[in-house]
Amino acid sequence: MLNALVTSAGAVFEKIFLELDALSIQFQSLVMNSTQSKRGLSEAGLSKIRPHMARSLNRLERYAYALGIILDEGVIDGSPFWLNWIERDDDGIIQDDSNIKYPWRGNFYEYPNADWMALPRAYGKPVIVGPYVDFDKHIITLAVPIQVNGRFIGVSAADIKLSEFERLVAAPLALLEHGCVVCNHEGRVVVSNTAMHPVGTLNASFIKTGSAISNFGWSVINVGKR
Repeated sequence: MLNALVTSAGAVFEKIFLELDALSIQFQSLVMNSTQSKRGLSEAGLSKIRPHMARSLNRLERYAYALGIILDEGVIDGSPFWLNWIERDDDGIIQDDSNIKYPWRGNFYEYPNADWMALPRAYGKPVIVGPYVDFDKHIITLAVPIQVNGRFIGVSAADIKLSEFERLVAAPLALLEHGCVVCNHEGRVVVSNTAMHPVGTLNASFIKTGSAISNFGWSVINVGKR
């Protein structure tokens, strides 16, 4: 049963990363074609990625509720901050937040320093960040670096609601007779079936222990008595 939980949790990440990898490749191609044109990089040209994003979000209906492309600072002349981001609301309608130049939330201009941007920039590898609070919900963000001719220009990223992640792993977790937790790379409990280790608690002894879910430090840990 423990293996079923590992498989269920890992499948969530694997499915999302497959879509983000494809989206990153599509955007790379769009950027390269744009740089070779007379107009060069422009918001209008790069916004052509939007239909690809919508298709990806539809394929991830059971997993992510939001995704998009977020560029690093200064990639487009005249637009120091740029993203193309879509979200699915509770009614299943996709809301478009494309070409945002102004703060859409309090820390908009700080996003280049967010872990989901800074870590792919520094190491050139995908990341899983969270859970963390985004307004009124806890979310997990997955991000894949986008590089063009060896230069990091931004990320393709997707958000999972923590509540949805819990739902996706609830069935195998409920079947376990012993206490079990899903932890992130910090040793923070993300999902739990025992009051001894409630969600949100941090335990350094959980780091690099248990059964690995992915290559990002997440794991499933048997904690014994429920």
